Amino acid sequence: MDSENYDKIKQHANSSEIYCATMQNSSTGMQIKQKKWIYAIEERRREVAQMLAQGHSETDIAQVLHVHVSTICRDVKELKQLSQRFVFDLAKGELTYYYKQCIDGMDEIRREAWGLYKYGDWSQGVHLTVKEKIAALRLLKECNEAKFALLEKSPSVLNLKAMEEKLDNIQIKRTSH
Repeated sequence: MDSENYDKIKQHANSSEIYCATMQNSSTGMQIKQKKWIYAIEERRREVAQMLAQGHSETDIAQVLHVHVSTICRDVKELKQLSQRFVFDLAKGELTYYYKQCIDGMDEIRREAWGLYKYGDWSQGVHLTVKEKIAALRLLKECNEAKFALLEKSPSVLNLKAMEEKLDNIQIKRTSH
Protein backbone atom coordinates (compact mmCIF):
# COMPACT_ATOMS: atom_id res chain seq x y z
CA MET A 1 0.00 0.00 0.00
CA ASP A 2 1.44 3.37 -0.90
CA SER A 3 1.77 6.12 1.68
CA GLU A 4 -0.88 8.33 0.01
CA ASN A 5 -3.59 5.67 0.35
CA TYR A 6 -2.43 4.87 3.87
CA ASP A 7 -2.75 8.54 4.88
CA LYS A 8 -6.28 8.75 3.41
CA ILE A 9 -7.38 5.62 5.25
CA LYS A 10 -5.82 6.88 8.49
CA GLN A 11 -7.48 10.30 8.08
CA HIS A 12 -10.85 8.65 7.41
CA ALA A 13 -10.43 6.39 10.45
CA ASN A 14 -9.56 9.36 12.66
CA SER A 15 -12.56 11.37 11.47
CA SER A 16 -14.80 8.35 12.06
CA GLU A 17 -13.43 7.97 15.59
CA ILE A 18 -14.04 11.66 16.28
CA TYR A 19 -17.58 11.36 14.89
CA CYS A 20 -18.25 8.27 17.00
CA ALA A 21 -16.83 9.93 20.11
CA THR A 22 -18.93 13.03 19.44
CA MET A 23 -22.05 10.92 18.95
CA GLN A 24 -21.24 8.96 22.10
CA ASN A 25 -20.84 12.16 24.13
CA SER A 26 -24.02 13.55 22.61
CA SER A 27 -25.81 10.31 23.42
CA THR A 28 -24.48 10.39 26.99
CA GLY A 29 -25.70 13.97 27.34
CA MET A 30 -29.14 12.94 26.14
CA GLN A 31 -29.14 10.00 28.55
CA ILE A 32 -28.33 12.33 31.44
CA LYS A 33 -31.08 14.75 30.43
CA GLN A 34 -33.52 11.85 30.06
CA LYS A 35 -32.62 10.50 33.51
CA LYS A 36 -33.12 13.95 35.06
CA TRP A 37 -36.48 14.26 33.30
CA ILE A 38 -37.58 10.81 34.53
CA TYR A 39 -36.44 11.68 38.05
CA ALA A 40 -38.42 14.94 37.94
CA ILE A 41 -41.57 13.07 36.88
CA GLU A 42 -41.12 10.47 39.62
CA GLU A 43 -40.57 13.19 42.20
CA ARG A 44 -43.70 15.06 41.04
CA ARG A 45 -45.71 11.82 41.24
CA ARG A 46 -44.50 11.27 44.81
CA GLU A 47 -45.74 14.76 45.66
CA VAL A 48 -49.04 14.09 43.88
CA ALA A 49 -49.52 10.85 45.82
CA GLN A 50 -48.74 12.60 49.09
CA MET A 51 -51.14 15.47 48.37
CA LEU A 52 -53.89 13.06 47.30
CA ALA A 53 -53.44 11.19 50.58
CA GLN A 54 -53.88 14.52 52.36
CA GLY A 55 -57.21 15.02 50.59
CA HIS A 56 -56.23 17.66 48.00
CA SER A 57 -58.12 17.78 44.72
CA GLU A 58 -56.38 17.34 41.38
CA THR A 59 -57.04 21.00 40.59
CA ASP A 60 -55.46 22.13 43.86
CA ILE A 61 -52.45 19.90 43.25
CA ALA A 62 -51.99 21.30 39.74
CA GLN A 63 -52.00 24.85 41.12
CA VAL A 64 -49.52 24.05 43.89
CA LEU A 65 -47.14 22.21 41.54
CA HIS A 66 -47.57 24.77 38.73
CA VAL A 67 -48.59 22.23 36.09
CA HIS A 68 -51.72 21.69 34.01
CA VAL A 69 -54.55 19.61 35.47
CA SER A 70 -54.17 17.12 32.61
CA THR A 71 -50.62 16.40 33.83
CA ILE A 72 -51.96 15.61 37.29
CA CYS A 73 -54.68 13.41 35.74
CA ARG A 74 -51.99 11.44 33.89
CA ASP A 75 -49.98 11.17 37.09
CA VAL A 76 -53.02 9.87 38.99
CA LYS A 77 -53.69 7.34 36.24
CA GLU A 78 -50.08 6.13 36.44
CA LEU A 79 -50.22 6.01 40.25
CA LYS A 80 -53.33 3.83 40.04
CA GLN A 81 -51.57 1.46 37.62
CA LEU A 82 -48.52 1.31 39.90
CA SER A 83 -50.80 0.50 42.83
CA GLN A 84 -52.50 -2.27 40.90
CA ARG A 85 -49.12 -3.74 39.89
CA PHE A 86 -47.92 -3.53 43.48
CA VAL A 87 -50.97 -5.37 44.81
CA PHE A 88 -50.79 -7.96 42.03
CA ASP A 89 -47.08 -8.57 42.65
CA LEU A 90 -47.73 -8.75 46.37
CA ALA A 91 -50.47 -11.31 45.84
CA LYS A 92 -48.39 -13.14 43.27
CA GLY A 93 -45.58 -14.10 45.57
CA GLU A 94 -44.34 -11.61 48.08
CA LEU A 95 -47.36 -11.73 50.37
CA THR A 96 -46.53 -15.17 51.74
CA TYR A 97 -42.93 -14.06 52.30
CA TYR A 98 -43.97 -10.93 54.22
CA TYR A 99 -46.55 -12.96 56.10
CA LYS A 100 -43.85 -15.37 57.27
CA GLN A 101 -41.52 -12.48 58.13
CA CYS A 102 -44.21 -10.98 60.38
CA ILE A 103 -44.69 -14.25 62.22
CA ASP A 104 -40.92 -14.70 62.61
CA GLY A 105 -40.61 -11.12 63.88
CA MET A 106 -43.30 -11.71 66.48
CA ASP A 107 -41.57 -14.90 67.60
CA GLU A 108 -38.33 -12.97 68.07
CA ILE A 109 -40.12 -10.29 70.11
CA ARG A 110 -41.68 -13.02 72.25
CA ARG A 111 -38.26 -14.63 72.88
CA GLU A 112 -36.77 -11.29 73.91
CA ALA A 113 -39.74 -10.42 76.14
CA TRP A 114 -39.57 -13.81 77.89
CA GLY A 115 -35.83 -13.36 78.37
CA LEU A 116 -36.35 -9.92 79.90
CA TYR A 117 -39.17 -11.20 82.10
CA LYS A 118 -37.15 -14.14 83.42
CA TYR A 119 -33.64 -12.72 83.65
CA GLY A 120 -33.77 -8.95 83.25
CA ASP A 121 -30.82 -7.53 81.35
CA TRP A 122 -27.91 -9.60 82.69
CA SER A 123 -25.44 -7.96 80.31
CA GLN A 124 -26.07 -4.69 82.17
CA GLY A 125 -26.59 -6.34 85.57
CA VAL A 126 -30.16 -5.02 85.68
CA HIS A 127 -33.05 -6.80 87.36
CA LEU A 128 -36.54 -5.76 86.30
CA THR A 129 -39.04 -4.28 88.70
CA VAL A 130 -42.49 -5.79 89.04
CA LYS A 131 -43.88 -2.99 86.87
CA GLU A 132 -41.34 -3.74 84.12
CA LYS A 133 -42.09 -7.46 84.32
CA ILE A 134 -45.80 -6.70 83.89
CA ALA A 135 -44.94 -4.58 80.83
CA ALA A 136 -42.97 -7.53 79.38
CA LEU A 137 -45.95 -9.82 80.01
CA ARG A 138 -48.27 -7.28 78.36
CA LEU A 139 -45.98 -7.24 75.31
CA LEU A 140 -46.07 -11.05 75.22
CA LYS A 141 -49.86 -10.99 75.35
CA GLU A 142 -50.04 -8.47 72.49
CA CYS A 143 -47.61 -10.54 70.40
CA ASN A 144 -49.63 -13.68 71.00
CA GLU A 145 -52.85 -11.91 69.99
CA ALA A 146 -51.24 -10.47 66.85
CA LYS A 147 -49.76 -13.84 65.91
CA PHE A 148 -53.11 -15.54 66.45
CA ALA A 149 -54.79 -12.93 64.24
CA LEU A 150 -52.24 -13.62 61.50
CA LEU A 151 -52.59 -17.37 61.82
CA GLU A 152 -56.35 -17.03 61.77
CA LYS A 153 -56.02 -15.33 58.38
CA SER A 154 -53.57 -17.90 56.99
CA PRO A 155 -56.27 -19.80 55.06
CA SER A 156 -56.98 -16.57 53.16
CA VAL A 157 -53.30 -16.19 52.32
CA LEU A 158 -53.10 -19.81 51.18
CA ASN A 159 -56.24 -19.40 49.07
CA LEU A 160 -54.73 -16.30 47.50
CA LYS A 161 -51.58 -18.27 46.68
CA ALA A 162 -53.67 -21.06 45.11
CA MET A 163 -55.59 -18.51 43.02
CA GLU A 164 -52.29 -17.02 41.85
CA GLU A 165 -51.09 -20.44 40.71
CA LYS A 166 -54.35 -20.99 38.80
CA LEU A 167 -53.95 -17.60 37.14
CA ASP A 168 -50.40 -18.48 36.12
CA ASN A 169 -51.63 -21.76 34.60
CA ILE A 170 -54.32 -19.92 32.63
CA GLN A 171 -51.76 -17.42 31.34
CA ILE A 172 -49.43 -20.25 30.31
CA LYS A 173 -52.25 -21.99 28.43
CA ARG A 174 -53.18 -18.74 26.65
CA THR A 175 -49.65 -18.08 25.47
CA SER A 176 -49.18 -21.66 24.26
CA HIS A 177 -52.24 -21.48 21.94
